[in-house]
Amino acid sequence: MWLLLLFLAPTTPPRAGYVNHHGARLHYLEWVGSGPTIVLLPGYSLTAHAFEEIGAALAPNHRVIAITPRGFGESDAPDTSNYAIATLADDLGAVLDSLRIDQPVLVGHSLSGTVIARYALDHPTRVSRLIFLDAFPYGAGEGADSIEALDPIQLPAFVGDTTYDAVAAYLGRYRFVPWRPALDTDLRAKPSGAEGGRRRALTVGYIADQRAAPPDLTRLVVPSLQLCAVPSVRSEYPWLRPGSPGYRTARRYVEATLRPFNKRLCDRFARDYLRQ
Repeated sequence: MWLLLLFLAPTTPPRAGYVNHHGARLHYLEWVGSGPTIVLLPGYSLTAHAFEEIGAALAPNHRVIAITPRGFGESDAPDTSNYAIATLADDLGAVLDSLRIDQPVLVGHSLSGTVIARYALDHPTRVSRLIFLDAFPYGAGEGADSIEALDPIQLPAFVGDTTYDAVAAYLGRYRFVPWRPALDTDLRAKPSGAEGGRRRALTVGYIADQRAAPPDLTRLVVPSLQLCAVPSVRSEYPWLRPGSPGYRTARRYVEATLRPFNKRLCDRFARDYLRQ
């Protein structure tokens, strides 16, 4: 469904805005439509712009808000902030309050799945539904590090200058295929150079905090849906040529190791959520 929305998305431009909260100006995009409100939170290092095509597709029948987390893109990254999941959940609440949003559908991609779970656990009456997009708060506890260590194919290292064109070419070949307009806008919104390095050093705290204290999904009382991508050689190693030795090696790893592991993560979500 989400892939279809990407290709059917109209060109409705969003309105950019900011909310000041606890020493940071938080960036968001808004598509004004009639219907329920959907709030989109991107995964680690991504910005609200990553949702531009999806937001535009949803906008005719929804009010859509996409938030750039503290420390990324056009949101501030103050040195004094506590870069933890609780901070992101608190920021989410501040944006909802500022925009007078009640009972939204919260959509969290990857790391932001932990954020929406944390917010819903603390404020269950303020959320109508949760949608988790490839979000596995308990991945480390299930052995994600061991699975990653078994990966027989190394991602080619980035070599060259850090100009936009060089970085976009690298990501469009090795990470995000096909390279979408929303990804282009997302990359342009990110600071580079020394500022980019400063922000990476701060925001790595989000990942450490998620690993140390994943949310207890058995306590969720909000209707929730988990959407899991099925890994393939194309999605994980888009630079490999079909029929090559590397491609065959990658296919064995994906089919025998990575895909069963991802299924186990998805099954755990269902098991934990239904254990209420």
